[in-house]
Amino acid sequence: MTLLEKDKYYIHSYHADAKQQASLSSLFCFLQESAWKHAEINDFGWARLKRSNCLWALSRMKVLIDAYPKWNDEIRLETWSKAPDALMAYRDFEIFDSMNKRILAASSAWLILDADSRRPQRMSMLQGELPILEGREAPTSTMRKLPTLSAKPETKTNIVPYSAIDMNGHVNNANYVRWTLDTFPSDFILEHELNEIEVNYLHESHIGDSYQVNLKETAYCEYLSNIVRIDDGKELVRMSLKFTKTSV
Repeated sequence: MTLLEKDKYYIHSYHADAKQQASLSSLFCFLQESAWKHAEINDFGWARLKRSNCLWALSRMKVLIDAYPKWNDEIRLETWSKAPDALMAYRDFEIFDSMNKRILAASSAWLILDADSRRPQRMSMLQGELPILEGREAPTSTMRKLPTLSAKPETKTNIVPYSAIDMNGHVNNANYVRWTLDTFPSDFILEHELNEIEVNYLHESHIGDSYQVNLKETAYCEYLSNIVRIDDGKELVRMSLKFTKTSV
């Protein structure tokens, strides 16, 4: 049983944005990949749940970013499982730069869903199988239920493309982050750094769904956002985002 997963990632050009640093959606993909690897190595991942006709679904994520790795940087990502409750499993992450300085910390909560009904299953089905690392927590462990926003009729309607769909047949969690950041003016993104993001994943979305992104500034450089499916009005995700202004 492996309590701590340690992975190295190289920031290739296709991970980088216009500021020549890793995009937030790329960092979310790294977190997902290491979580996936740790679960598979310890036999509580995709293959194990598939045998029970179940799947993992990300429910909440909170990320604090002190610095973004840049193009050609190599980073080390460490992740570990924490004690679950009745319906959720918990996982923390930390990313370190080449000087062994922590540049990112994250916490996440996961559900096990029945693959057909999409109903949550009790964590007792993995009783004794989760490798719990005691005594270590990322500084992001407190995750909250975020407030909702009202949909704005004038907001642009988008269609979920095939490229946004993952192996479970729904939109990958990193795409919701990318879609939200794309609603900000490019000048704002170039002149500001996102330092904290918290996401509540509420409903699945599938290819061909119509959706809109809503955004509200709640304080200086702080925003609430949600993504709503147009067809039935269901919220797909809620987000809280905090930025700092950078020198240009």
